[in-house]
Amino acid sequence: MKQISLENVKRWIAVSNSNVTHPVSIHNACPECLLSVVFATRRRNYDELRDTLACSAECPSCNAEVHFWMTNMSALADTIKENMPALFMMPSTESRMNLEQISHLLPDNVLQYCQSTQDVYQSGNLTATRVMAESTLDAIFSSFLPPGNSRTTLSRTVQDSLPSIEVNLPMTNLASALRKGEHLDRLLNSPEPVTRETAEALMQLVEKLVSFLYVEPTQFKELDQRLAELSQHLATEYKSVEPDALES
Repeated sequence: MKQISLENVKRWIAVSNSNVTHPVSIHNACPECLLSVVFATRRRNYDELRDTLACSAECPSCNAEVHFWMTNMSALADTIKENMPALFMMPSTESRMNLEQISHLLPDNVLQYCQSTQDVYQSGNLTATRVMAESTLDAIFSSFLPPGNSRTTLSRTVQDSLPSIEVNLPMTNLASALRKGEHLDRLLNSPEPVTRETAEALMQLVEKLVSFLYVEPTQFKELDQRLAELSQHLATEYKSVEPDALES
């Protein structure tokens, strides 16, 4: 079960003898066929004691059944952020990166390629997804190529771009910020009481470092291993059909 955005709810309905509204249609990717669809909810059941709504739906494309839960229903009309309801889906697809939130950080062509790759994946076109993924990799690493470098193979493009990718820059900046008298050193050694804002910023620093140094490298290694396994499986399938191909 994963939480999805309330913005995914496309239509609400007011229920008689109730102070809450129910979601009638919810937009999301289907966990079975991967298409981006609008689910029409049914069997909506509100638990007043727990202020929780449960409902089900079927994918209009493949008929796969999914279930939704919404908590803190009575706060739908409340504008206080802490009281906002939460919407959950099971089973759910892996959440895609929100490109709109980071669009200002990406070169225009990289953003367009990433958006197009997401679009074709969510359309269910897996062959086009593979083509777009390769084009997107080329666009990403080409943006780091030094002037004058001509692109050849994708492997060479990645290799030639490495000197321009400042992977260690966050650690270099951290070391500089920890020098005596610098801003992070002052925050860590100030005799003044620590504010909630400072404590939150320091917690974010710790969490980002853990993710950067331990989590992301491990996840990338696991993904690379998964890609190697898929490639090996593909090679095995090719070998198994090769004799038949020769006979034909």
